[in-house]
Formats: sequence, C-alpha cells, structure tokens
Amino acid sequence: MVLSDLNTYRQVIGCLMKKPLLLTEFQDIQPMDFDIKIPRFVFIIIRNMFKSGAMELTPLEVDIEMENHEAAAVTYKSERGLDFLKESYDVSKLENFEYYYKRLKKLSLLRTLKKNNYDISAYHKEDFDSLREEEEANQRFEDSSIDEILMSIESKYNQIKADFINGGKHSGNAAAGLNELVLDLMKNPEIGPSLCGRFFSTACRGARLGKYYLRSAASGTGKTRLAVFDACKIAFPIHYSHKSCTFVVDKDREGNIKPAEKTLVITTEMGKDEIQTIVLAYLSGVNESHILTGHYDIGEMDRVFYASQIVEKYQEYFYIEEISDPNLTNVESTIKRYATIEGVQYVFYDYIFSSPSLVAQFADSKLREDELKLCPLTLLFR
Repeated sequence: MVLSDLNTYRQVIGCLMKKPLLLTEFQDIQPMDFDIKIPRFVFIIIRNMFKSGAMELTPLEVDIEMENHEAAAVTYKSERGLDFLKESYDVSKLENFEYYYKRLKKLSLLRTLKKNNYDISAYHKEDFDSLREEEEANQRFEDSSIDEILMSIESKYNQIKADFINGGKHSGNAAAGLNELVLDLMKNPEIGPSLCGRFFSTACRGARLGKYYLRSAASGTGKTRLAVFDACKIAFPIHYSHKSCTFVVDKDREGNIKPAEKTLVITTEMGKDEIQTIVLAYLSGVNESHILTGHYDIGEMDRVFYASQIVEKYQEYFYIEEISDPNLTNVESTIKRYATIEGVQYVFYDYIFSSPSLVAQFADSKLREDELKLCPLTLLFR
C-alpha cells in the first residue's frame, strides 16, 4: 500500500467543489493531508474561496482563481491542473465523501507517523515479505479508524515503557516495605496543595497528585466556579483578602511562600472568557457581576487590573482549554499535551456529559448514556 492516493484526492477535491460547505463539518482537513502539489494547491484555493463566500464551484472558477497565485500557477499549469479539476469534478460523488475523507486523514496520519520515525509496518512497508502480508496490511488499514491506528502505535510504546519502568516491580506480601512507608509518610505526608473550603480541603487532604475528585451538585449551584477557584488557589500564590483589605501571599504550614503549581482547566460548555472573569473575581475579590457589567465600587477596578497582572505574571501556571465536543481521544490528547509539554500536574475538567462526539465514538458498543458518561472518568483516572 502506498501512502499517497490520487483517486482519494480527486474524490475529496471534487466533492469540495460541489459543496464547499463540507469544510464547516470537516474542519480538520488541512493542506498537509495532500502530499501531491496540485491537489494541495487546489485545496487551498477552494478553502479560500469558501471563506470568501463561495457556496458552489466549478473547475473553471477554481482554475481562474489559481491564475492570481503566480508561484503556484506555474506548477499548476505545467502539471495540467485544469485536467485534474475536471476529472475530480466528474468522478466525485457527494454520498461517498465521508469514506474518502476518512481515507485521506488515515493516509496523512501514517505519513506523519512515518516522518517522525514511528513503526507503521502493521499498515505500510516499502517491501512486504509476501503478497498475503501486503493484503493483510491493506485490510487492516481499511478496517482501522484513526483512533485505532493511534492506539496500536501507543500500545507498542506502552509495552516498551512497562518493560523498562515496571519491569523490576513484583507483587509481594502486604508487610513488605511497610516500615519504610510509615517513615516516608512522616517525612513526606500525603497532603496536596490546599483547595477552596477549609472543610473540603481537610477532608480531601488537599489536591493530592494521582487522585481524582468528583464534585457533584444540582445544576446552577456553582460547581464550575468552585472548580476554577480551586485551580486558582493551586496556580496563583497571591489573591485579595477581604479580611486584610489588601492582596496577600499564601504561605504553607512552615510559613514559606506557597509555590505556584501548573494547572489546566478544561471547559466543555463555558467559553474561555467566562472562565477568565471567574479567575479575575477570585484573585481580586470583586463580585463577578461587577466585572461583567463594568460597574465597579470604589477601588474595585484597580483590584481587577492588579489581578490581571497576577494572571500575566503566572501565565505559565494556569491554562484554559476549550473542548466543545469532548470524547476520549481529544480529552486524553489535551491532557497528555499539557502534561508532557507544559509540565501540568493538576487538571480540572468541567463537566462530564455525553457529547455527540462521545456518543459517535461508542455508536456500536451498545452502552447506555450513563455508561458513556463514565468514559471520561475512566480516562482521567488512567
């Protein structure tokens, strides 16, 4: 199997000419998905024309627009770009678009994995040992989704990781290492950074790494606000104190300045700006309604702007990520990205519901809706 498929490119390009509106539904199609110049140039032109309002295109219209791009037009003409457009328009069928879209993305994924030196031999090799092996690889490619391909790559990595990281660990009797555990806990108590609410934080022993806390309450009772407040308390060592009537620095039990910890808030319903105003309200001690309406009491505006400076100073410690249609894949990849690249250790997820993407991901699993809602929990526990 080759990792470049001109027929797939024709089908996708042809459908996009007939119905550019597909780009709103399949927003992840990118120029890099086409590894041949002409389809890539044409895709960029179609996408630009759609953004400018085009709702249906002909090969001739795209061809005329291509003339406005001199650098690409030279290659386009020399490689008979107009013929490609006409062929694409004639052979493409809108009812088959989703099949070719998935094939396009899978081919693009395999090229990216290969470029980054990942082992994709289960789906592609330069030289197969036998015709049967090649047929099996092709069938495996056809039957696998993008998620399944990524999981197969990740499973190989996880197996190697387990061999080296967990290879020396063996189960034993309950008494093994017990005294050492007691002594270690005396030196390093199992207590995490404080959370909002003295009783709640005491009951949880703070935000302990590796633990999962689920805050459940009726709709409209402020679950999101409490979660963001907790995230702020962990990420920012400074906040306004109504008791002291000034900004104060948080300190730990030993009287040392509490260190800022890298924190991520994943929001699924509220926009980033809605989370930002909650953050400002927490840090400034100003009622959020005053911030939202722009009507401040004496001194409150200065406190809000000072709170904004705090956020800017600790911008590498507090992250907000919007995922409007969450599923296991995009939530997991988001958490891994922030954990591995930014060093985030504390994650707040707001909130758990069975999104269309999550339902589609388990369409054939026959799981009930309440069971689907447990899937993000399982993911976060992992």
